[in-house]
Amino acid sequence: MPSTTLARILAHLSPLEVRLPVDPAAVVITGVTGDSRQVAPGALFVASLGGSVDGHRFIADALRRGAGAVMGSRPITDLPSLSADSPYICVAHPRLALATAAAALHDFPSRNLITIGITGTDGKTTTATILESILAQVGRVGVITTVGARIRGEEQDTGFHVTTPDAPVIQAFLAQMRTAECRYAIIESTSHGLDQERVAAIDFDVAAVTNITHEHLDYHGSRDAYVAAKARLFRMLFAAPAKPAVPRLAVLNADDPGSYAALRAAVNDARAASATSVALSSYGFARDGDDSPDVAAGDIRYQPDQTTLVIRWSGADFPLSTTLIGDYNVQNILCAVTVALGLGVAPGAIQAGVRALPGVIGRMERMDGGQDFLAIVDFAHSPASLERALTTLRMLVTLHADGSPGRLIAVFGSAGLRDRAKRRLMGRVSGRLADFTVITAEDPRTEDLAAINAEIAAGVEEHASADGFVIVPDRAEAIQYAVAMAQKGDVVCAFGKGHERSMCFGETEYPWSDQQAMMDALNRLCHVAS
Repeated sequence: MPSTTLARILAHLSPLEVRLPVDPAAVVITGVTGDSRQVAPGALFVASLGGSVDGHRFIADALRRGAGAVMGSRPITDLPSLSADSPYICVAHPRLALATAAAALHDFPSRNLITIGITGTDGKTTTATILESILAQVGRVGVITTVGARIRGEEQDTGFHVTTPDAPVIQAFLAQMRTAECRYAIIESTSHGLDQERVAAIDFDVAAVTNITHEHLDYHGSRDAYVAAKARLFRMLFAAPAKPAVPRLAVLNADDPGSYAALRAAVNDARAASATSVALSSYGFARDGDDSPDVAAGDIRYQPDQTTLVIRWSGADFPLSTTLIGDYNVQNILCAVTVALGLGVAPGAIQAGVRALPGVIGRMERMDGGQDFLAIVDFAHSPASLERALTTLRMLVTLHADGSPGRLIAVFGSAGLRDRAKRRLMGRVSGRLADFTVITAEDPRTEDLAAINAEIAAGVEEHASADGFVIVPDRAEAIQYAVAMAQKGDVVCAFGKGHERSMCFGETEYPWSDQQAMMDALNRLCHVAS
């Protein structure tokens, strides 16, 4: 069990007010948490002001559970339940203090790793997984994504239904990576994770972005605020001290109108304000002239069993082959390749790493139950990602046995208590690009599922007739409906859940797997057919 003293933690903070009835050097801290239910004797409890919950309400509970010290943003005079003999530290930014304290507990593990942060709206997990496969060719790798964590290839569960894990969890994983003698740590950094300081107190050496599209505006309030949250990763890169013999790199998508100009400006501003040297590299599709990206993909060929392309950069061009499909996966590969080249990885290792990756869970994942049509599970849950996925899958639709055109059948919903605007937008995309849409549940939470589905249907109806969609509220039944109507030549895809292993109704997370639901539907179909 890790441990440190309260004095060592305080050395890395700038407290506004401190009440220490005991010597902080004598207070041994054995854990750091922002959840009073996780407090064990010797833990430091950090109370934050959440969107609907004031963590200071749980200070008394944390003390009853044996907290060795308490931290928060309210002055002592506002906390009558705080006992006179309890160490209390008032800080301006509790979430930042939580991350810093967690890093201090583990002796700042990112300082012993080459640490890569990947942000963006879509493709973060796929890009992180591709990069993991590449870097594994030249060293030991740890990776933390929204799917889970892996340390030298061994899976570590990060939770039922998560975004970027909380700071204490991330720091604990980084410490495990250091113990496992990993050379590289890859951290998928969501906008929520960046805004809520979950990836604070990490010394990043590389920051990369996939793209920025319409997403999470319910949380951030505006697109500018959403982009600013993503830009924090690049500011953190410039703020981190350089490590001996470790390249430092900012990686931008030159083809993404939603991120390139804004993040390039953010990088330039950070460079002007920092004495730290950081290289800037762009990636994208090859084009003629001087505006071609630093790392570009050319000669792209989509084949039934693989995608091939050529990487063009300042060194000697080299070919790649992958089982991943679609232009957006070429972009994900380019992002990972640009990071790898910036870190000095040889083209041969890059080729081997990309070729070795069979796929990514919940990302264009093929499901085979012996059916004569293509069944896919994919995480697309924004208008832009759904459009890219449907455009890609259209290439895989063939003819029915009678020679009539095959159909692209989409199954999806939209989350409750999240960005409402995207519901109609996603409906429009599916109505325009899919041949048939099955509207269903996707984490309705405390919202009325029928109302959510009606908003999606309104978007579908802008481009499709009434016989071009159906609403099936139960997600398992919706997937079964789509599978039952499919014929040879069709493509059926369940969107929106991907890797996730739970679905939220009310305030409860229930176990759920799109993969299992799809396989159950396929097995029923094939059993009936036999």
